Amino acid sequence: MGTNSKAGVVVAPSSALPEVQKQSREAERAEWRLIVLVAATVAIWIGFHAWTGVFISPRNLSNLAVQATITALMAAGLTWLLVAREIDLSVGSLLALCGVLSMQLMQTYGLDAITTILLVIFVGIAIGLLQGSLRVKLGIPSFIITLAGFSWLRGLAYVVSGAETRSGAGDTFYEIGNGEFPSWISLTAILALSALYLFIWLRTYTSFLGPQKRTLRPVSIAVLCLTLSAAGMFIWVFAWNQGIPFPLALLLIIVFCMEFSAKNTRFGRYVYAIGGNPVSAKRAGIKVNTMILALFGLMGALSALAAIVQTSRLDAGPPGVGLFVNMSAISAAIIGGTSLFGGEGRVVGAVLGALLMASITNGLSLAGVDTFYQMIITGALLIVAVTADHAAQKKAK
Repeated sequence: MGTNSKAGVVVAPSSALPEVQKQSREAERAEWRLIVLVAATVAIWIGFHAWTGVFISPRNLSNLAVQATITALMAAGLTWLLVAREIDLSVGSLLALCGVLSMQLMQTYGLDAITTILLVIFVGIAIGLLQGSLRVKLGIPSFIITLAGFSWLRGLAYVVSGAETRSGAGDTFYEIGNGEFPSWISLTAILALSALYLFIWLRTYTSFLGPQKRTLRPVSIAVLCLTLSAAGMFIWVFAWNQGIPFPLALLLIIVFCMEFSAKNTRFGRYVYAIGGNPVSAKRAGIKVNTMILALFGLMGALSALAAIVQTSRLDAGPPGVGLFVNMSAISAAIIGGTSLFGGEGRVVGAVLGALLMASITNGLSLAGVDTFYQMIITGALLIVAVTADHAAQKKAK
């Protein structure tokens, strides 16, 4: 049978132990990478606060969180595409088209906010599936398909809007990107989630609440400390001063669902299997083309959600918005540990990468640094991240 049983415990075959140990080391290395990313972000915060005197304040950190949400939503979808060895260069143009469409549906056709949101998400999914279909049916690399989408979707945004920026969608739609939960709801949610996380951690790594399920390592303690520290910061920023913004709550829900799916569902495991070796995944019975279609549909949905948040925050739908968001989202995913070679990456890492990039942009803006220098720094960060990823891949071979 390949397994031994003693005292009711199933022992893995000795031939499988090296592979299990290798996966464990890789997972631990990924955790440390995220911890280093968090430390780098905190160091940047401290540096900008010393420079500007106002960076680490509840108001600015709340604004920073919402600013990072738009990039993080698209970086989350791009993470899974990159893991599966695909890419989407059209997300910025799709964001512009969905934003223009939102304003058109409400102002020209008089639709309410909820119906508009549902239709825009449907359009985002449809365009994602269209590009995914071209990818799997024609066999053309996704780089080429979505590079074409970068052009025709942007052009369509200008056609739909008549090259004009419409504004003033109404209070309900405006609240989506600018509203927030009451402080007491925010505090209750933060405390409840923190208690739940601590309970799960104790059950997993200690015998305090039952049999110990996993070996306690330094990285596990570091993650616990960072999580509880983040909860404390959330209480300070969002509970004592103002509530959790709606866009941030949306992002946290999506990140939780994607992280849970990656670890606990067949769909998530298939994504990483395809990225690890598409040929082996297909031989194992995974419907690779169907998975790629689903990933492009998900990317379309997340781009539409990002467009809704962006349009609501601006209370306008300019067709020229999001010109550089492609680079920002891809950079966030790579900085967060997603490999350009596929098979490796986490959504939470992409979100942290988006936060780091938004922190730099926000801090430089507060310091009065010209926008052109912000673009230079963003490009330099991408080069550093890609170089580190390439070096890590060579070392792993």
